[in-house]
Amino acid sequence: MPETAFLFPGQGSQSVGMVEPLAPFPEAREVFRQASRVLDFDLFELCLQGPEEELFLDFNAQVAVHVTNCAYALLLKKMSPVPRMASGFSLGIFSALVAAGSLTFDQGLEGVIIAAEKMSAEGLKQQGAMAAVIGLSEKEVREVCREVTQAYVASVNTSHQVVISGREEDVEKAIRLCVVRGALMVRRMPIGWAIHTPLMENASRAFTREISGWEVQAPSFPVLSYLRGEYLRTPEEIREELTLQYCRPNYWQKVLLRMTEEGVDTFIEVGPGNVLTQMVRWVNRTANVITAEEIIKKGSEDSRVQGFSVPP
Repeated sequence: MPETAFLFPGQGSQSVGMVEPLAPFPEAREVFRQASRVLDFDLFELCLQGPEEELFLDFNAQVAVHVTNCAYALLLKKMSPVPRMASGFSLGIFSALVAAGSLTFDQGLEGVIIAAEKMSAEGLKQQGAMAAVIGLSEKEVREVCREVTQAYVASVNTSHQVVISGREEDVEKAIRLCVVRGALMVRRMPIGWAIHTPLMENASRAFTREISGWEVQAPSFPVLSYLRGEYLRTPEEIREELTLQYCRPNYWQKVLLRMTEEGVDTFIEVGPGNVLTQMVRWVNRTANVITAEEIIKKGSEDSRVQGFSVPP
């Protein structure tokens, strides 16, 4: 049997039609119905039909990806094997913790909503931006960020894929400097907040107050922190992860390297798209990598995953 890790994507993985593979499964549709009652709009319909400009609004994108992740996880939990470990990319950590039983579905959704509201409030004070830099090392991107006032390394995805985040005008300056330094590509991301930077410290403190009364459980399978690359073993560590993530950088490469070092040979992207799948291939070229969508469609017929049985 493979040593499997579940990877839960974050904002940026959304696309119109991303829930189409889930449509035949009543239990997946019920996940969306639960979320829609809280949100007071039809989330499944927005994910299925759009319009794209509405789906890509920061708040909508975050709840859409999280709920889609949870729906895929529900289906995969009815299959085997149980993951050796899991992690979530940025807000994907909420989905990972729901799947591991540390948070209830209601808590996970509430957390994503609260976080989006707090970050939106900060975004109204100062327009933020994020950009992915391809072809420069973390060290080179940090040197660029030191040349501008409020642009920061927000995420180290692979050795040569680094995300910068900060005040919009400073991110634009950093983009130009990265191009001058020889970046292969610099792409603005469809996110209007300065996530994973000190500019979100007020949002982080406000979020901490909101979840102070939560009951958090130890995870039923290991979940790795993307802030430190270490296991989240206790409720206290989980609360700290959730509250610090908005103002601290995402060290996703550390997560993938740690999983590989511990014997993971199969990575499953549990959510829409294949953003994390592509990152895995940069870090571990010999690993089996597959998306939940592919498993739902192919099940045990796919040679990359053994022992999976798609629920009827």
